[in-house]
Order: sequence, then structure tokens, then C-alpha cells
Amino acid sequence: MGKAFVLTAANLALLVSSTLLAGFMVGRWNGSKVKSESAGTSGAFVLLVNMKFKSLDLRDTFLEWIEPVCNDVIANESPAGSSGSTQTTLSYQVAISDKNPLMVVVIERYSDKDNGYLTVHRSGGEFLKFRELLKSMQEKGEVEIEGESYLETSLGFV
Repeated sequence: MGKAFVLTAANLALLVSSTLLAGFMVGRWNGSKVKSESAGTSGAFVLLVNMKFKSLDLRDTFLEWIEPVCNDVIANESPAGSSGSTQTTLSYQVAISDKNPLMVVVIERYSDKDNGYLTVHRSGGEFLKFRELLKSMQEKGEVEIEGESYLETSLGFV
């Protein structure tokens, strides 16, 4: 079983900002830009998935299940591991709350929603296996899941 690391607020902020900065730089380097119908938005499609587990054992099981997904994303979707048209995942990070170890967030950034997220990421073999396992955990009431999606604006930086 993999070990879970609980990060302090400062370390979590540094980790998230470093991950977002690296993803942003890779996206800029690759010339990836997303056009949106909404005024003032351009950039990556961002998905934040918040989860609250009923126990630490369930959280640790989740961490075991998502590790192969993370490895697959690095190898097959990210600029670090893939080549050509599959460089669609700009960053993919799992973090544990420093205030409540039962809470986990998955921070996902894609070059775009339609291809990067819906076509490439959601069709990955490891993701499909993981999604079924997580769905069964959710149906048993072992985890509460809330997700929100966003389009980055040109305001600020990552």
C-alpha cells in the first residue's frame, strides 16, 4: 500500500502553484490555446474534483487506485511522456487537505475540453478501470464527490 502524505497549507500552496506554473509553461511552449465562446476566457480547461472519504482506509484505497491513472497520464497524455497529438494533459495532481485528511482534491488541467479531456483522458484504459472502482465506492456511500470545471482566463498567471 502506498503512503499518503499530508501537506501543510504552505507546502500544498507551493505544490499546486508549481504544478500549475509548469503546466502553464508547457502549454505556452506548445502554443496550446483554447478559444472560448465566453468573453475574456482563453486557456486550459480545468477540472477540480473534491472528495470526502468516510475513513482513512477508504482514502488510502483511493490513492492506490488512482496511482496507475497518474502514471498513465504522465506516460500517455503529458508533454513529459507522450509525443504529438496526445500532449493534452497540462497537469494532473492529487492533494490531501492539510485540515482534514479525509478530503482529497484532484486538480486537472487540459489543453481543451473536447479533445484533451473528453476524448483523450476519459478514454484511457487506466482511467476507465479507476472510474468503475470509484463509482462503486460512491454508490456504497463511502465517498462524497463534487466536481467543478473552469476555463482559464487571461487574468493572472500559473
